[in-house]
Amino acid sequence: MSERLTLELLKQDKEHVVHPMATVGAEPTVVIDEGYGIYVKDTDGKEYIDGAAQLTCTNLGYGKGEITEAVAEQMNRLAYTTSFGGNCSRANIECSNKLAELTPKGLKHFFYTLSGSDSVDTAFRIARTYWKNSGKSNKYKIISLYNSYHGVNFGAVSATTHMRGIHSSNVYPLVSGFIHVPSYYCYRCALGLDYPDCGIQCAKLLEYTIENEGQDSIAAFIAEPVHGTAGCIVPPPEWWPMVRKICSEHDVLLIADEVMTGFGRTGKMFATEHWKVIPDVIAMAKGLTSAYLPFGAVAISDAIFEGLQGVSLFGFTYSGHPVCSVAATKVMEIYVRDKIVENSAKVGKYALNRLQSEFLSQPCVGEVSGLGLMLAVEMVADKATRASFPQEQGVPMKIGREARQKGLLVRVGNRIAFTPPLIITKEEVDKALDILLPIVAAVKPGSV
Repeated sequence: MSERLTLELLKQDKEHVVHPMATVGAEPTVVIDEGYGIYVKDTDGKEYIDGAAQLTCTNLGYGKGEITEAVAEQMNRLAYTTSFGGNCSRANIECSNKLAELTPKGLKHFFYTLSGSDSVDTAFRIARTYWKNSGKSNKYKIISLYNSYHGVNFGAVSATTHMRGIHSSNVYPLVSGFIHVPSYYCYRCALGLDYPDCGIQCAKLLEYTIENEGQDSIAAFIAEPVHGTAGCIVPPPEWWPMVRKICSEHDVLLIADEVMTGFGRTGKMFATEHWKVIPDVIAMAKGLTSAYLPFGAVAISDAIFEGLQGVSLFGFTYSGHPVCSVAATKVMEIYVRDKIVENSAKVGKYALNRLQSEFLSQPCVGEVSGLGLMLAVEMVADKATRASFPQEQGVPMKIGREARQKGLLVRVGNRIAFTPPLIITKEEVDKALDILLPIVAAVKPGSV
């Protein structure tokens, strides 16, 4: 019975649904139907450990009844009201108060969005608007990193360079005014240098670029605290403090894209806290509601808030949606009450130790990296040269498919990412990595 249902659902899906990040017209694969804790189940009854938190967003896992109850109560009370023109809802005000308790010092003003891409685009618009309102209309350029991912809206994708052939090849021309500099990807340094003898030249190149473009033309620099979609790549400890200093000295706004890293993913509430850096703007989404509802926000500093006085900003129909606001408030309460961030740090350290001690020694694992429960392994064809497997061999995708067959979902790109819900236990980490390890170990140079 379940098999017949699955086939019928997959047929209907193919007839009507155009899937993101999939070849148009390709056969759909699996119908996920239930979720509880860190597990999901498909319509055939097969259970999977969600080792990816879907798109690194279901931080609290599945089946949190208190979230759905809060949402249902708010729907019955007030399903929607606009936030345009100064209209308010109690739900969004309470959400803002709670968010202000968690964000870094001085970032207590929020513009609400619907997603991470929207948050990034909004951050760019706010940065340009701020400088224009300050009498510096020429400060419009945005600098981002190579190997970065910031979203799919036109502004966000113009700042994105990771997998550019997929994300932006069909939407040229992109938005003008975007510049890119080498990232902090030490394992594959664009400058051919080795840490720590490199002197963090990648950060110094940011200063060089600002000075040569002319700081009077640069509005902002944006970066992910840890590269997410590119594979949980962590910067050297000096990088973020150097970048903060460079931006401050050259009158450039610093935007932290915490869409993926925010709300405990790296073992801190916000990842920039690892380096005691306070950005001027934070883009957030994903963990804000643990993906129970689509919602995002942009936090801006007191200085930017004051600099925007008198300006009328754009808006989204669903900005500050009261139902999403209630979901976010409840999720943030759970983060604090249940010490979710602390669990991410503790269990993430345990998982990283296993990856370093058991995976790094495997024939085709070149690097293990990550913070908290944002972890990844990089597969290589040759450890000595760090040569990647040819893309057409699809090694990471094959690993992902085999892991799925054995009951584990992982996110694959050029790396194998392990980013489970933040509620995962050490025992569940062992269960997941015990599935993944023999699959990774079976990959040998020249064997694929």
